[in-house]
Amino acid sequence: MDRHSEDRRTRGLSIAGGAAFLAAAQWILLVIVAETRYPGYSVAANFLSDLGATCHRGLAATPCVIVDTPSLIWNTTLSLLGLLSLVAAVFFYRATRRRAFTISFAIFGTGALVAGVVPETLLSVHETASLLSFLGGGVAAILATRFLKTPINLFSAVLGALALIATFVVAFQGPFFRWNGVFGLGLGGIERMVVYPLVIWEIGFGSAIAIVADRT
Repeated sequence: MDRHSEDRRTRGLSIAGGAAFLAAAQWILLVIVAETRYPGYSVAANFLSDLGATCHRGLAATPCVIVDTPSLIWNTTLSLLGLLSLVAAVFFYRATRRRAFTISFAIFGTGALVAGVVPETLLSVHETASLLSFLGGGVAAILATRFLKTPINLFSAVLGALALIATFVVAFQGPFFRWNGVFGLGLGGIERMVVYPLVIWEIGFGSAIAIVADRT
């Protein structure tokens, strides 16, 4: 690899790592703010997307309940998560040409972006985008074990597997909720067992590739 190609790879990894880290970090912080601004919000009973518009079947009154400040915060931070993750995916692919991982990561970002732009007021689109994001992120975390170094690759595998297992529970929540209240976590809690492993993984992934770029 010539010097020009190496410099381009380094810049690509650096931008990808920074974008991934920022995507996940801003989401965690702003979700905390949105949750505290939503009256009566329950981590166990409410889905994360209820912050944008509480329209989910079985949870909401009719018509949908929208609380202005948390709705604006949630829709913005979720859209930023998706957009910045897509930026990270593009620059990572330009630097590495790892197609399978990039496609999965891009699906994660695209799903988050669509779910941020389309709240629960259009429930079928929002739910489909969220599910695609969950699946894409879980697969990306597992595929990342191919190039991340120990022990980050092990953490990546565990977080990806946890997210995919929890996605299955969320997708077929009815029987699980009837049997055991979704392991005592509630519907909101089990959804967080999908999302938080993915954003934790994205912080670790972003940090890892940014460090690699810094050392090359």
